[in-house]
Amino acid sequence: MDEINKKKHESPLPSALSASIAARLLSYAYSAAINTRNLAYDSINFLSKQLDFPVISVGGIRAGGTGKTPVVQLIARHLIDHHKCGVAVLSRGYGRRSSKKNVIVKPGEPANWERTGDEPCMLHNNLPESWLGVGADRSAAARLLSPLLPDRSVFLLDDGFQRRQTRRDLDIVCLNEEVFDDRMMPAGYLREPMPALIRADVVLVIGAQERVNKLIEVSKRINEYLSTALKSTKKLPVTAVLLRYPDLWVNARSGETAPKPPMGSPAAVTGIARPERFLAALPRFSIVPSGVYKFPDHYNFKRNDIARIHNIYLYGAVTTEKDAVRLMSPAFSDIRDLWYLREGLRFADGEAEARVLSMAAGVLDARTVK
Repeated sequence: MDEINKKKHESPLPSALSASIAARLLSYAYSAAINTRNLAYDSINFLSKQLDFPVISVGGIRAGGTGKTPVVQLIARHLIDHHKCGVAVLSRGYGRRSSKKNVIVKPGEPANWERTGDEPCMLHNNLPESWLGVGADRSAAARLLSPLLPDRSVFLLDDGFQRRQTRRDLDIVCLNEEVFDDRMMPAGYLREPMPALIRADVVLVIGAQERVNKLIEVSKRINEYLSTALKSTKKLPVTAVLLRYPDLWVNARSGETAPKPPMGSPAAVTGIARPERFLAALPRFSIVPSGVYKFPDHYNFKRNDIARIHNIYLYGAVTTEKDAVRLMSPAFSDIRDLWYLREGLRFADGEAEARVLSMAAGVLDARTVK
């Protein structure tokens, strides 16, 4: 059976409840509340505030991993390398353990995941030239950052599509190939109904390289859907396909890289929303795990969790880049070998890539700053 058909009724609820009348009624109520909220923001100008610098939002309409963080990294890297501007990433910092106060991390300053959250920490590790602002109120973090930034700078709002309190100059929405089969929360994983996509400037359909034909098919359906929904009242968003591909394996402690980890039968340890993709990649590297250990997304690994994984100290472990940030805690310093798979993104179409990156760079001149 096609993988998509297997997952078309995926739900955060137990299977016995996901198709129940109660779940459907809750989804209708949630959808009505979201539509009312969006109508308010569409109608009342003062509900949203403009920041001191242009804002690029990278978000989604689905809860869980759809590739938003790698897209933030891709856009930020392009702006830093090719346009020599200041880039400040604004993140909620979900899952951080220490104080919930706003945290500012400067370029070149090390980030600590317990203060920032795992994804912001991972982003800053990969973008050491960038600024990082973390806090539940991202506008407040932006106000702290503004006096510190160069005159030519941009804010990158991570997971910001529903963050309508902040005006944005470019809205990028990330989707996976299952979007047409999903349902509103709690019966499904959609945070907003499909018509919300008319607010987007760019829609990115993201998935594995081997699914490229399906991804292109979904992108065409999205274009057809939006063309009908917009009824020529707004320019059609750019729809592009981004492919995930394994980059290389990295030793989390030494930074050594290799096309495959030099390990026998490592334990596979994950604490992400959708571990299936990572686990499915392991056979391509001839990795046969001694055991597979899955934890919830953003899970705060504890010593007792790892102690029960009997082979981890003998054969080491393989994990994802986000999980490696948390597994680098001093509590796990005696794990001899810890390797993570660093994945990248690439556009399936060069013309779409040039257009999206040009739109991202265009916000730098979209309005006068400061």
